[in-house]
Amino acid sequence: MDEKNNLSFKESRILHVTVSIMIVTFLFSALPEWYTPQFIMNSVVSSILVIIIVVSWRLVELKVRYFSIQSYCLVFSLSFLFAQPLIKYFWQEGNSIWFFLLGIWGAGFIITTLLKENIFQAFSKTFENRVSVAFHIVVFICITVGPMFIIIGNANDFNKNISYGSVLYLMSALLQITLPAFLKHPKAILSK
Repeated sequence: MDEKNNLSFKESRILHVTVSIMIVTFLFSALPEWYTPQFIMNSVVSSILVIIIVVSWRLVELKVRYFSIQSYCLVFSLSFLFAQPLIKYFWQEGNSIWFFLLGIWGAGFIITTLLKENIFQAFSKTFENRVSVAFHIVVFICITVGPMFIIIGNANDFNKNISYGSVLYLMSALLQITLPAFLKHPKAILSK
């Protein structure tokens, strides 16, 4: 079994993760333009994530479990923030697509959380099941198509907010898919 969680504050990496979350919170509250209510909402979510990390550092008994919770909080903040520029752009334009995009993100979060066991199996047994193969194909497509989408969009004078926002939204969805893998408890992993 893994070592007990007796990490010092320096070893816990709390400061590094907190600063990272604060920086991306500030940056993504300004995309495509600064909006104070969004910054307040993002700050509340980020503060909750940092509190979860600190509480986990003090209460979780295994180091590996603490670091998986910390990773979950960091990846969740990135996924949450990456989805916002495209949603905010359509909302500010008065286009109801923002509501649809927000609904997809929320439903995706719920569905991936409910399917956490299947997602964990996809990551632990790479290319041994359909979910793993599908995920890796989607990641490959996003990595190759995303930059091409931006280049073509810029060459054709396409709206840059939509092209960059779409790539970030796709990255948010990919990060969201990986989130449940961090929820698996080490004892459950070792008991199999």
